[in-house]
Amino acid sequence: MQGVITLGEALIDFTPLDDQNMDFRKNPGGAPANVAVALSRLGVDVSFVGKVGNDVLGNFLAKKLQSENVNIENLVLTDEAKTAITFVTLDEDGDRSFDFYIDPSADRFLREDEIDAKLFEQNKIYHFGSISLIDEPARSATKKGIELAHQNEMLISYDPNLREMLWDSLDEAKEIILSVMDQVDIVKVSEEELEFLTGETDIEKGAEILEAEYDIPVLFITCGSKGSYYYLNDLGFVEAFKVDAVDTTGAGDAFMSGVLYNFNQADLKMTEIDNKFLEKTLKFANYSGSLAASASGAMAALPTLEEVRQLEL
Repeated sequence: MQGVITLGEALIDFTPLDDQNMDFRKNPGGAPANVAVALSRLGVDVSFVGKVGNDVLGNFLAKKLQSENVNIENLVLTDEAKTAITFVTLDEDGDRSFDFYIDPSADRFLREDEIDAKLFEQNKIYHFGSISLIDEPARSATKKGIELAHQNEMLISYDPNLREMLWDSLDEAKEIILSVMDQVDIVKVSEEELEFLTGETDIEKGAEILEAEYDIPVLFITCGSKGSYYYLNDLGFVEAFKVDAVDTTGAGDAFMSGVLYNFNQADLKMTEIDNKFLEKTLKFANYSGSLAASASGAMAALPTLEEVRQLEL
């Protein structure tokens, strides 16, 4: 069985059109929605589970996901709250910062009874991020997904995508982000998130702390333009591909889709995963992330399978 479910936020990124961050363009975004589109462009059957406002932006997102061949049968439009928007500003290296306009947004209102159990009987991987764990009822809905994934022996993928300004306190953020770490199979963190979660600046020591505490089968650590690590009993590293970064928004989601693409395609049990497979996976994921960083806009920059396969030529 193949196929991926992504659950969480879909929102609108307003990204700058000029170097001074003065003029902005509307772009679809939200990490789980980006991952869904990225996977679809890689040829994976993917379903998005979430909630957006029954407003002009929510309808725009629904149409965009549908146009990208993402299954949106489990995307709910609601009048309870508006669709979230984010303003992205870029520095001279293409690195971004975020200003969220969420108080609260529609994605926070996803409920347990809106999760279709049959969907989890039909797919291989369940992927979610930490933003859907911030508030109820979305937190319970996300955990319901974990429960259903376990019942159906799915792989569970987790991106502790830390956005500090969305949490009431960083202590609460750390506690809640770590609360599900022992229930997942694949974790992707940035080096900054690894330090936040473990208090350790040394990547190998930080990875060892997470592994010892939560027994995570496979851990990935991204380090931007330097490359990325995997941790499977010990640490392995794959260098990034050098590109002229235009906009790093969505690069991590493209990386995540590259990881999930390879796990979805592999006819391997988690106990059969080895260093060779992980090095191949990281090479693919790094290239996907690099391609995304070389163009503007989170979804617009996500590469197709044909583009990533140029790596093999």
